[in-house]
Amino acid sequence: MQRSSTLAAVLILAAALAPAHAEVKNVRISLDWIVQGTHAPFFVAQDKGYFKAEGITVDAIDKGNGATNVAVTVASGAYHYGWVDLPSMILFNAKNPSTPLIAVYVSFDQTPLAFITRKSAGIRTPADLDGKKIAGGPGTAVHDTASILFKAAHAENVKVNWVAVQPQLFGTMFKRGDVDGTGGFTNSNIPAILEMGFSMDDLFVLKYADFGADMYGLALVTRRKFADENPETTRAVVKALNQATRDTIAAPQKALDLLKVRDPMMKMDIEKIRLDLALGLTNTPHVASAGLSSVTPEKLHQTIDAVVAAYGLTGTPAAESVYTDRYLPPAAERMVPKRAN
Repeated sequence: MQRSSTLAAVLILAAALAPAHAEVKNVRISLDWIVQGTHAPFFVAQDKGYFKAEGITVDAIDKGNGATNVAVTVASGAYHYGWVDLPSMILFNAKNPSTPLIAVYVSFDQTPLAFITRKSAGIRTPADLDGKKIAGGPGTAVHDTASILFKAAHAENVKVNWVAVQPQLFGTMFKRGDVDGTGGFTNSNIPAILEMGFSMDDLFVLKYADFGADMYGLALVTRRKFADENPETTRAVVKALNQATRDTIAAPQKALDLLKVRDPMMKMDIEKIRLDLALGLTNTPHVASAGLSSVTPEKLHQTIDAVVAAYGLTGTPAAESVYTDRYLPPAAERMVPKRAN
C-alpha cells in the first residue's frame, strides 16, 4: 500500500512538472523584403549553426513583400517569426485584435523609413510631397505609415500619388522618371537607386526621424499566443539572431562574403552600402552603450503614440502588448563588439 501511494505521488509530481505540450522546434522566418545585405544576421545565424546550437531547425528564411504583408503571414501562422517594422506592427494589431503580434527583439534602434527623391524635384519637406508620384503601394511600410510622418510634420493634408509596383522595379521607375521618388527603408531604396547609376548627390532623402517621427524600426515579431506557448523556442531564436547581429557588426565583410556564396549575382559594392546603412540604424550611440534591443520606455511610448495619433486609433496599446524583453539574452551578451574590418 505504501509503495502504491509513493508511486502515485511521484506520477502526480511528474505530471505537474511536465510541460503542457512539446514546443515547436521547426520554424519558418519571413524577412521584410527581398534578400539583401541588410538580412545578413539571419543567414550568419544559420550558417554558423546558432539556431541548431539552441535546438532549433529553421526550415525557411524567405523573402517578404513589405511589412504589413509580412505581419499578415505571421498572424496567419504561415511563418512563426517575421521581420516587421514596429509602427506597422502596432497598426496591424489595431486592425486585427484577434491575432495580435508582439515584438521580441528590436533590431533597428532607429526607423529607416524615408522618402527618397530626385534632388532636382525640389522636394525638401513632407508638405512638398503633395500630389507627387511615389513608388510604394499598400502593404509596404512607408505607404502604411506615411500618416505618421505627415502628422509629425504638421502636413496632414498631403495626398501622395502612390504608384503600386513590385519592389524590384522601384529603381527602374525612378531612373525612367516615371515617379518623383520612392518610399521605403533607406537601407533598401537608396542602394537600389544608386544601382541605377545615380550618386548620393543626385538624391534628397526625407527621413521620418528628421521631421519629428523618431521611432523604432525593424523588429523580430511573432504571434503573442505562439510566444506564450513556445517561450524556449522564442528565446532560442532571439539568442541566435542576437549573436549573429553582433558577429555582423564585428565583421560586416565576412557577413557579406557569406551572402555572396548564397547568391553569386549579388553586387557587393551595392550590398556593402546597404549593410552599412542598416548597421548604422542598428548600432546607434544608445545601443553602443546599452546593448542591442535595449528598448527604453520613453521611445517605445513615443513610437506607440505616433501611430495612435496618426491613425486616430480609439485606444492606446499597452507597451507590454507591443514589445517584451522576456526572451532576451542577458545584457552582457547584447553588448556590441568592436568592428574588426
